[in-house]
Amino acid sequence: MTSVGAEVLSEIHGLANLPQAALENIARSVRTQTYRSGEKLAERGQDADHVCFVISGHLRVLNYSSAGRMVRYAALGPGDFFGELAAIDGQPRSATVVAESDCEIAILAADQFQELITTQPGFAFALIQRLASIVRACDKRIMDLSSLGPAQRVYLELLRLVEPAPLRSQSWVVYPVPTQANLASTLGTTRETVARVISRLTSDGVVSRKAKSLYIRDRNRLEALALQA
Repeated sequence: MTSVGAEVLSEIHGLANLPQAALENIARSVRTQTYRSGEKLAERGQDADHVCFVISGHLRVLNYSSAGRMVRYAALGPGDFFGELAAIDGQPRSATVVAESDCEIAILAADQFQELITTQPGFAFALIQRLASIVRACDKRIMDLSSLGPAQRVYLELLRLVEPAPLRSQSWVVYPVPTQANLASTLGTTRETVARVISRLTSDGVVSRKAKSLYIRDRNRLEALALQA
């Protein structure tokens, strides 16, 4: 493990507005660890005594249904952190976290994380906002899973991921496009269903695939499909 500087930690969500002295204190307390793509950083049900700050790389948060199907909850990247729930309530990990690329993680002990909450109101409020956004996202996910068909969930997820294409005006792209298996686990459906929906969108000229990019050729049509009852 190696040390990490205060300037790097200032890029973490919620830490940016901390006094310099507080950042330097955290920098002295954390150590970094690297993980390879595919490695597991945390596992549901595991006892844990630390919080992980993502310095670089990308990770996925997932769980498994009672039938054994993988359900993808969220994606994490630089500036995110995980493990705060276990650090706050002392319970085991609530989800599994797996590296999607090589990544570097800064690790802070749970008791030091608790001290940060109790001594830094700005960070505590940022943490509350983060937890509130997670609750809202979970509420929306529950509503989508209970009220929308699989195809509509795919349409909405593509619209959520889409960004303006950097080299094409009035064009939209999903980059990098998630694998069909990842989309399926995120949306609570099967890879075959995702493949069928995207194939139909491609045949209808709504989207087109090129390498790791999925171009949205007709965003209005995709939005109309997503809104269909």
